Amino acid sequence: MHTKPALVGIVNVTPDSFSDGRVRGAQAVLEQVKSLIESGAAVVDIGAESTRPGANALTDEEEWQRLEPVLKDCVALCHAAGRLVSVDTYHAHTAQRALALGVDWINDVTGFSQPAMVQAVQHSDCRLVMMHALGIPADPAVVLPDTAPASLQVARWATLRLAALGASGIDTSRVILDPGVGFGKTALQSLEILMNTRHLLDLGCELLIGHSRKSFLTLFTQAPAQDRDELTLSFSALLSAQQVHYLRVHNVKAHDDLWSRM
Repeated sequence: MHTKPALVGIVNVTPDSFSDGRVRGAQAVLEQVKSLIESGAAVVDIGAESTRPGANALTDEEEWQRLEPVLKDCVALCHAAGRLVSVDTYHAHTAQRALALGVDWINDVTGFSQPAMVQAVQHSDCRLVMMHALGIPADPAVVLPDTAPASLQVARWATLRLAALGASGIDTSRVILDPGVGFGKTALQSLEILMNTRHLLDLGCELLIGHSRKSFLTLFTQAPAQDRDELTLSFSALLSAQQVHYLRVHNVKAHDDLWSRM
């Protein structure tokens, strides 16, 4: 029996994320983190900037103003429970300050393509979640070409990024690859990636998939984002069978319950 994917719970310290988790007050954030831990999250991923289509970009200072009141206590709460903390940011200054508070992962939706981000994580021992995207925030009009399967295009991109990070002195065993479902892909391209994760697993990196409630699910349902958990679970079971390492999800408890039945 293979190991089920570890669950990465989502905490959005934002007013404008596409789904739930839009908590802002410090106490509400800590309550949500505690709930995620109790529900079975192995990692809590905290983000302060929405990357949905049409979202407003933040400066690093604006982002830190949202994170600073909660991050230290979140780290303490998670570490006391033996769980990890990830910070979702593409701002180098935010990454540096988060690492100084003891976070375990830096989740960069721009794939550590900025030299300043590489420098920010270079001398730490944190894990690096390297996501593929064609632009932040996501633009539904900018997608991968149809010249090859999306999974192979992402694999080629990841191969180049891993080589670049290695050349910068980063041990690429630290890298966790996220193909960026919904970022620069049509719904069908996102679906193709989920059906063919072997192309990504062959790179030798651990693989994280963030498919929860995403817009590609409108291929199967017209339900609003918060009502897509049942379909999300179906794809989670598929990804588990493909031996994906991590699933970044909104409804951690439902996934933990599913794992207990599998």
